[in-house]
Amino acid sequence: MDKKAKTILFKTYWTSNGWKSVPETSSEDFEYAKSKGLMFDKVSYSIPEVKDFLVDLIAEIPIEKIIKGFLSSLTNKRLDWRSAIASYFNASLVLGDKRDFYIANDSIYQDSDLNVLNFERIKWSGVRHHDLLYNYLDLNLFKNEDISNPTQTDLDIFKNILTCIDTSIEGDYPSKLRDRLKEVMKGSKNERHTLMEILGCCEILLPQSYDRPTTGRHDWAFVEYWRGEDKFNHEIIDKYFKDYIK
Repeated sequence: MDKKAKTILFKTYWTSNGWKSVPETSSEDFEYAKSKGLMFDKVSYSIPEVKDFLVDLIAEIPIEKIIKGFLSSLTNKRLDWRSAIASYFNASLVLGDKRDFYIANDSIYQDSDLNVLNFERIKWSGVRHHDLLYNYLDLNLFKNEDISNPTQTDLDIFKNILTCIDTSIEGDYPSKLRDRLKEVMKGSKNERHTLMEILGCCEILLPQSYDRPTTGRHDWAFVEYWRGEDKFNHEIIDKYFKDYIK
């Protein structure tokens, strides 16, 4: 990833105080970042077009590469690689009519800003995994990445994450698990939060009931109704991670 282009992308939206009230970048900087594949012109697509793109991407990207990218991200901190597994699963479930999809406008993505999506993808491993346009951008960029094999440290971290989940106690809310995860992985509270949302999007953290009280104000999406007694979805782990978790 080109460092200068990444800096331009980040400075367009973010300062040391957080989000810029008005995103801005010079035309010269934009063209440079665009030439490096990190910034893009606005796009307009219909829902069927985006779905067609995703059908092709899912067929093109081996699931083994998706899994490798996720596991490798646990130590190399390529949070954009980590994001791809959630986009892959969300798109697959939506295309299979097994999950509703989100879009602000019901019929079309009009003059959509891919750059803010890419910023969120690189900085936080994404925050809109429920959105098909995000899934398209995420997977379209991921397909060209040369993904490294996960290290033994990556595998140990993932096993420890699963153990941490599996030792949750009945009634534990997502925030409790988020706090406990700092014992087994390095990273900020935001990173642990997004990791859990990714695991939820992939149905690894799968609520066994949606008839549960929540805590009022929160920013959980996929794991809002997960509780400690739900543990993790062994079927998903056995199916997709069997070559790594023994």
